[in-house]
Amino acid sequence: MAANGVILLLTLTLFSVSSINTQYYSDYEPEAEFVPLEEQQRHQQNNQQTGRHNEEKPFDVEVVSGDINGGSSHLPGLFFHQAFPFLGNSFFNSFGGFGIGTQQEPWWKGPNVCTEKEEDEKVMDENDGNEETETADGTDTTVQVKQPYFGQFHFSMNSCVEKPSKYICKRVVNKNGRKKTLTITRQCCHGYGRPRNAAYATPCDKIEIKDVESTAADVGAKDFVIKAKNSGLNDMIMSRKNLTMFLPVDEAFSSYSDLLQSESNLVEKQNDDGMKKLFLRHVVDGEVSMDEVRNEQLFKTQVGGQNIRINSYQVPLSLSPEPYRYTANCVPILKHDKSTEQGMIHTLDGIMKPVNKNLMDIIRDRRDMSIMRTVLEKTKLSDLLEGEKPLTIFVPTDDAFDKLESHLRRVLKEGKGCASNILKNHMLDLTFCSIASVPGAKTTAYNLLGEPMRFNRSTHGGEIEQPQPIVINGVAKVVETDIMGTNGVVHVIDTIMPTETALPLSSLMQEKNVTIFRRLLEISGLDNAFDDMDNLTMFAPTDKALESTEWSKMLEENPEQLINNRNLNEFLSYHVTKPMTKTCDLKEQLMPTIGGGNVRIHLFSTHSLFTNVMNRATANCARLVHFDDESCGSVLHQVDKPLIPPKMNLLEMLQNNPNYSKFLELVQAANLTNLLVNPEEDYTLLVPKNDVFEELDENVTKEPTELESLIKTHIVNDVICCAGIIPTNWPFVRSIESLNGHHLRITRDRRPKIQNAGITKCDAMATNGIIHEMNDIVVPSSRQSQQPQRPHQHFSHHPQEDIFSDLFF
Repeated sequence: MAANGVILLLTLTLFSVSSINTQYYSDYEPEAEFVPLEEQQRHQQNNQQTGRHNEEKPFDVEVVSGDINGGSSHLPGLFFHQAFPFLGNSFFNSFGGFGIGTQQEPWWKGPNVCTEKEEDEKVMDENDGNEETETADGTDTTVQVKQPYFGQFHFSMNSCVEKPSKYICKRVVNKNGRKKTLTITRQCCHGYGRPRNAAYATPCDKIEIKDVESTAADVGAKDFVIKAKNSGLNDMIMSRKNLTMFLPVDEAFSSYSDLLQSESNLVEKQNDDGMKKLFLRHVVDGEVSMDEVRNEQLFKTQVGGQNIRINSYQVPLSLSPEPYRYTANCVPILKHDKSTEQGMIHTLDGIMKPVNKNLMDIIRDRRDMSIMRTVLEKTKLSDLLEGEKPLTIFVPTDDAFDKLESHLRRVLKEGKGCASNILKNHMLDLTFCSIASVPGAKTTAYNLLGEPMRFNRSTHGGEIEQPQPIVINGVAKVVETDIMGTNGVVHVIDTIMPTETALPLSSLMQEKNVTIFRRLLEISGLDNAFDDMDNLTMFAPTDKALESTEWSKMLEENPEQLINNRNLNEFLSYHVTKPMTKTCDLKEQLMPTIGGGNVRIHLFSTHSLFTNVMNRATANCARLVHFDDESCGSVLHQVDKPLIPPKMNLLEMLQNNPNYSKFLELVQAANLTNLLVNPEEDYTLLVPKNDVFEELDENVTKEPTELESLIKTHIVNDVICCAGIIPTNWPFVRSIESLNGHHLRITRDRRPKIQNAGITKCDAMATNGIIHEMNDIVVPSSRQSQQPQRPHQHFSHHPQEDIFSDLFF
């Protein structure tokens, strides 16, 4: 150890190995899930480790078939290599490739390899303790640097990545607060190259290259070059080196000739400046290879303020020998990476038009998008479309808004509720050019809500060369494609694509065929008020449940009587509660309605074995038959009968029904009326009609003890709705416990049954329980016969087991 400190040298070399899966399906049509290029590039195999590079570079994609949830067994990983000065880098480099024992020299150490070196130095201050460094393959790595307490501190990080014809290494060194970055690029010299699927040691060999004009003629793009040369660009085209030109093929340039001629006429006296600008918009500095470009990468053209955005999209191997298709400003690249004496050329299937406006400016300038412009500005999503992050937006025309159901159109135009979510359903956080939707395949991308957008593009007469318009989610047709902006692309569609989770309640009810209840809301004038609310739970009766009610009859025969009808408003408001509660969050409780009063929620089990798993829910004993349809901040449950707010307690209900007078007399004689008015308890009352008591032994009614026991046998200290009574057989017998301790078997034949008595009328709601009308006096079994029976506990709520509820409702 030196007296004046310690010198520590730590070298880390980072290799990244990972893979990504792409699924294609062959049952009917291939289906590809769209994966942005930058995602694909994160999962490259490190070529130095394998000793070769994959023919599908720059991405490593595994194609599988089967279950959509299936995947590759490859897992991303990191390999760190630590070395000490006494070993040196030559110790590991002596093995050639990463595999120990490899004797062959890598191609980038062979002949005809040119090396470029770039250095960058930065003096770090105390705020630079955490440096984020971009490695050569685009992977971000965080390097933590701490100031030394004594002596010297030396920290370095190396990262290397191999591409088909390049080998790039980056070394970041921090020494005593001075950070130096050294990037070394080894590549085949100009005029030399390697086959795309070459082995690890295959050297750079001489390739035949021609000048730009000859190469353009060979690939069918000579007209554009000749026209540019004639406009005064001959020296620039033939003499300048290290350029990349994106050349429209002759057919595409010919179809553009009318517009080009018009542009040339306007600037004819200015030495064909129009053609010059057109050509220079297609030229960038450097040799740009598609194998090395990142998705969404921008390149500055020779015209100030004009950029070219490169995108890459996967193609099912069954449809194309090329695994990826490339675009430049959404114009398809037909042939790429053609070397010339002056640089590189790629051919295009069209002309790249000037790109001067962002996405929001494009929408503002379109007369047929005025409504969309207004809604975007009201929801503040216009700010997103004016940013720099690449986006794709599918913009419906004004005519598309006219197709909408009235409630949804109003909410959208006013920018209320979940209007922003409906708009986000039309947006992707990437540039999705129309070429990404491959004819004959199904393509999926995910919008800003995280929901899938499925793109289908059929072919005409089975010919891929004649594709039909793109259809999104089977609903919207793309009528105009690839309007390029500085921050993405606009496509025009003919239909708005609402998502259920963003619909107002009225629109959601129409989607779910809850028509009678919805019509009642509309005629009452409450529809807009409910649509503008959030955090609601609606228990909407099905059409079948309402069709025989008085409200339905009035709706058909005298609808004018329902306008400003106070009773109707109370009826409708009683079906809406707060807060928003999905079935997984339901528990036995009273839920307050927006009109006053409470709805009583009960949970039941219908399983023979899992009797503690609550998988059936009721609201005021009305069964939830369809549930958990989310709208904008609310949820819709459908119930099998209307909810009637209880007005009386159990005793008052007995007093108001003459068919129950005999049972009421016995309750009074047994001095049990206080039970039936107790608001703190919930009871189920099993009430035989008057005619049932005609055969009752008079001695029972005269003996107080027996009379009390008889009445208590017909009272259960819980709410047992008919919806909770299911068919059962031994040994899965269910029972409930009466107030006097008898276990009463419950089952269902033609009707719900308790012991020997059938229920003829179910679920008359009281403020403190319910009444079932019985066709017989309930006679309990002896206590001895009850011993082997299994008391059922399903009327107790077990929130920890609600996770099963969605499976069994």
